[in-house]
Amino acid sequence: MEEKPLVSIVVSVYNHARYIEECLRGIAAQTVDFPIEVLVADDCSPDGTADVLRALEPELPNTFTLILREQNLGAVKNGEDLYARATGKYLVDLEGDDFWTYEGKLQAQVEFLEGNPEYSAVYTRCTVVGADSKPNGEEYPQCSHDEYTFKDYFYSCLPGQSGTLVCRREQYVSMREEFMGMRTYEFYPGDRRNAFLFLVAGKVRCIQENWSAYRHVTSGGSSYSSTVALDDAYALNEVRFGETLVAYAQLRGDEEAVKAAKKTYYRTYLKWACDGRSSLKLGACLRELMGERNRLSYLASPVQWYAVLGTRMLMGKPVDL
Repeated sequence: MEEKPLVSIVVSVYNHARYIEECLRGIAAQTVDFPIEVLVADDCSPDGTADVLRALEPELPNTFTLILREQNLGAVKNGEDLYARATGKYLVDLEGDDFWTYEGKLQAQVEFLEGNPEYSAVYTRCTVVGADSKPNGEEYPQCSHDEYTFKDYFYSCLPGQSGTLVCRREQYVSMREEFMGMRTYEFYPGDRRNAFLFLVAGKVRCIQENWSAYRHVTSGGSSYSSTVALDDAYALNEVRFGETLVAYAQLRGDEEAVKAAKKTYYRTYLKWACDGRSSLKLGACLRELMGERNRLSYLASPVQWYAVLGTRMLMGKPVDL
């Protein structure tokens, strides 16, 4: 009988013909002493990605399963299908245009989680690269210390880029399903949701080693950052995302999480209520805020946020707005 995989690596692919070989070879190069499964799904890319995968298949280990969709499902459904197929204790979700740069990455992260059950996730640092796979001079807004906190979350610092993450699969899938079932927004970056979920679930480790490459192509790319428009729809989604954070934290009964969620919610609500691109009204925001016990702290949240991030920018540190 084949051993059940300890780690499931899911790779969502769309229009990654130029990049997918580098991604998969980085996975295949990992040196591990446990069984893994690698599930790769091309979502009917029109750029010839499926042909690249067919050509690569004979060279890939038998731990790789290639799924070449004949109809486009969309990014969300493509990812959901991969999650449903995964069976490992631990989960890795890697985009087809990102890649790993250190062959011991997976082993080190899994060993850490195996030995530290109080941690819900472990990330590493990453290098930001362009279309040519070379560093493009950008710095990712990643945590610069070993332990990620709610304070980091409020100030828009992420524990790491999504492709660096290893987490406990069943715990994550359950949390994610519960959170998404409560959401009042339509779409918002999943990495910000995940960072909050992992903090509510336990401790989050940030390994201070650059073991991964995040490809950031803002011109002609299909990533969220290259296509997002800062308009009324975005404003409503951001505020409603904060609203969902609050509801989830209250459900979990975590006082620190509730405070961080409310500071995030009111920071975005106040910001957009004062922005002419948004239909949100300042009066409605202030009336709601006045019902809060910690109203002064929440009222000051935009000032705190802009002051800290402004200082970071002046110091040349990466900032994710």
